[in-house]
Amino acid sequence: MDFPQYFPKNTGVVTGLVGAMGGLGGFFPPLLLGSFRDRVGVIWPGFVLLAAVSAILWKLNARVFLPQREAAEAVMSREHSRKVTHLRAGAFATSMTALLGAAIVIGSRNLQNFDAALVIYTFATIFMVWGVAYHYAVWLEKPPTRLYWRRTWDLLRRQGIRGLALAVKSGVTHVAFQTFIAKRSHLRWWMHQLIFWGCLLAVAITFPLVFGWVHFRSAPNDQMLYVSYVFGFPVASFKIRTVLSWTIFHGLDIAAVMVLIGIFLALWRRLRDQGAQAVQSFAMDFFPLILLTAISVTGLALTASTMWLRGNFYDFLSILHAITVVAGLLYLPFGKFFHIFQRPAQLGVKLYQAEGSTDPGALCIRCGERFASEMHIHDLQTVLRELDFDYTMSEATTWQDVCPPCKRKSLATTQLRLRKELHGTAAD
Repeated sequence: MDFPQYFPKNTGVVTGLVGAMGGLGGFFPPLLLGSFRDRVGVIWPGFVLLAAVSAILWKLNARVFLPQREAAEAVMSREHSRKVTHLRAGAFATSMTALLGAAIVIGSRNLQNFDAALVIYTFATIFMVWGVAYHYAVWLEKPPTRLYWRRTWDLLRRQGIRGLALAVKSGVTHVAFQTFIAKRSHLRWWMHQLIFWGCLLAVAITFPLVFGWVHFRSAPNDQMLYVSYVFGFPVASFKIRTVLSWTIFHGLDIAAVMVLIGIFLALWRRLRDQGAQAVQSFAMDFFPLILLTAISVTGLALTASTMWLRGNFYDFLSILHAITVVAGLLYLPFGKFFHIFQRPAQLGVKLYQAEGSTDPGALCIRCGERFASEMHIHDLQTVLRELDFDYTMSEATTWQDVCPPCKRKSLATTQLRLRKELHGTAAD
């Protein structure tokens, strides 16, 4: 396989890994580490040296090989480019899944703390991670997204501390608290916040427990004392039959109630808001709510069976709950829930807007007014060319060099002229 052809951004790294599998690369690292152990008594300087060599290769790849491969990809056929994109996405998704599998094995102390009864959730999560990573990698290869992604990292390096502070601030306001929704409607804000934090709380509790990263045991000398272990290490203890223990053991129930309240607000809005009714669909608006409702209700039913029904129907309810959770995990990469992973990219848009506000700006060729940043218009023209949209008006100007008000005026003027010509022709 021609690795530089399919992985141009990692030519040096991938080639080095391939070389390490055989030939000189197969015995040089162990030889180097053994030499440090025999001569110095420690091996960590060898790892530092290998890491430095890898960093140099990465820099060389970014400066020399990557521009050459990107130039070659610019003239690549669309069909071949699509195949390359999907191959890279599959490789990235597989590597992320492998890392998750390794993290599960290591974090659970070689599966010592892994609960085999939860294996169905583990496999569903692994498939979900593969799907999300694959979809995200393909999404990042789309011309508009790719440009924004590269601009984001470039602006972070260029703006330094100021850019990092803006990214953190935007993360709090636009990702965590979603204040932009509150400006539209307080009802929508409460709906989003309850569903968002409810799901986040459920994920934070469920995944570490399923993977065996977190578990609880009774203290050897006190059966009323629970010890919590993280990655096999005791980190905290608490008395049972207290407010704290009740909150910990019912964390998923609290999350389910939050989600159900958010779903009720969402349905209330959709039944009363005519604007929402005009654009809603079952697949994108109602099915996700039905799925979240099924997961939350069956989860609460398990608690009800344990507390009030003496375990009756628990087996059936546990299977039903597992089906709903697995369905939700498998739906997540390719349904509406995928926007959860897209939302953090909004941070790059804020950096982009902040940088654009400082440049001279793009002036309309018709009225001479500033209507956007130079960077925005230049990037827009670049993306449109990549998508084979030609808006050229002359050798030096394009339709994107006209401000929106002047575009509307131009369209109105053209329509009036065409109407006049048609009426004139009809009159003749």
